[in-house]
Amino acid sequence: MLLVHALLCTALVQDAYNTVVRYFGESPKTTPPSVFFPVFVRFIRSYKDAEQENEMRKKQEEVMREKLLAQEAKKQEKRNKWQQQELIAELRRRQAKDHRPVYEGKDGTIEDIITALKSVPFTARTAKRGSRFFCDPSHHDESNC
Repeated sequence: MLLVHALLCTALVQDAYNTVVRYFGESPKTTPPSVFFPVFVRFIRSYKDAEQENEMRKKQEEVMREKLLAQEAKKQEKRNKWQQQELIAELRRRQAKDHRPVYEGKDGTIEDIITALKSVPFTARTAKRGSRFFCDPSHHDESNC
């Protein structure tokens, strides 16, 4: 009974081998198992090596991507800090420019007049008009004023 079972298993294995060899385009008569199966062993080893290589490459790419993101974040942080410092400097410049000294006990009217006079360009025409305000009222001759 054991012999029959062994012969039956051998026949099933032989049929399975013949089917697989034909599937890959080989002839079961010219390709013995000692030639056919080492091809699969080499393929499986190569496949595992390629998978490991791909995993290493993915890890390296991820590390590089993280480094680049960290560098970009650092650059952005420096850029933001620089912009903040520029903004603070600009606000200080504006504050210094807009700041006029206020003297105690004064309302700033004289300073406002002086500032307004400084902003008007000086020409001969404006000088003549301005001199009318300072003419002596006893002189009615406008050529002097």
